[in-house]
Amino acid sequence: MQFSALFCMVGRDNGQRFAVISGLIFFVLLLAAVLLGSTATLYVVGMLLLPILGLTSYRRLRDSGKTPRLIALTLAPFILVLLTLVHVDSVMLLLTFMVFAALAIGYIAILPSISKASYRQGYSGPIKIVDRAVTKGSRVRVEPTLTASETATEAETTAFSNSETDFEGEFANGTATDSPAQGASLNSSSFINIQRWLMANQKIAFSGVASLLVCMLLLSIWSLVPSDNATAAEQDSTAVEQIAKAPTVERKMTTLPDGFSLVLEDDVLIVRWLGETGSPTTLWSLATAKGDRTCAALKFNNGTEYRPVEVDLLADTGTEARFSPLDTKAIIVDMARRGNVSLCGYNFSLKGSQAAIGKVAAFATYL
Repeated sequence: MQFSALFCMVGRDNGQRFAVISGLIFFVLLLAAVLLGSTATLYVVGMLLLPILGLTSYRRLRDSGKTPRLIALTLAPFILVLLTLVHVDSVMLLLTFMVFAALAIGYIAILPSISKASYRQGYSGPIKIVDRAVTKGSRVRVEPTLTASETATEAETTAFSNSETDFEGEFANGTATDSPAQGASLNSSSFINIQRWLMANQKIAFSGVASLLVCMLLLSIWSLVPSDNATAAEQDSTAVEQIAKAPTVERKMTTLPDGFSLVLEDDVLIVRWLGETGSPTTLWSLATAKGDRTCAALKFNNGTEYRPVEVDLLADTGTEARFSPLDTKAIIVDMARRGNVSLCGYNFSLKGSQAAIGKVAAFATYL
């Protein structure tokens, strides 16, 4: 196939040549997708292949006497396939557009030619297509005969070459003789039979193709709609990823003599103690003002109160009351200086608490 003829705008392509070129274009695009992956680089490959597809479609439509607007039948699925390869991860949608492309190429390929021009390799136009010549030293198969003179051999070879050239011309124009030799060598004559049947039954063929494409398109759209299970799994996966990516806050802890602890997460103060049983749950939330009302305030013996932001029962039987960073300094000072404190029905003695708090530098800085 001569490369320069691919860019000709005034020539003609017969059905076979058009089908081969179009098929190779889609094959190269898919091969590039395998090698390059779903990247924007495919657009570069697509922009190189698109003009070749458009020009062979234009020459085929000129050969069949159809309007050039039908070029959209081949260009549209090519662009859709390209977009799907780059942006959409759906094999079903890609298959739908590929079937659409194959049907469009097949339809244009079987259109009968209105030209009686001679074809070379399926092309007719101003660009000269040179057949591969027999070079010096190449081997030519000659059937053995009992009386084979050099002159007779050359005559038989020349006659065979001429008949082969005539047959190629007739096949390129969509015609073939009924001679036994040619009929035996050309079983692809079925292409012409298919062409005749489709042209005679256009309504049936169109209905079947339209039904197939609609079904495949609906299946493609359905495959893109996420199911509830997939959505839930995706949300769970996202939550796990966010937890994994969340920065780990270093906990600094001091245990007071009466068995409860003070914990610092940055500037957030947590009062923690053990002993509760039950499933993990939120005992009190300041945001909703709902839960155990005994956990609504941390009360010191001098009457000072601080509202926890949230009180949670954890899986390790620990209960943690979390306070606003605005109250951290005041609570630590009261923990060191007061006699006792109560929260969630528990009354904790603060005897010896100042010494325990002063031993940990993170808490001592607040005193």
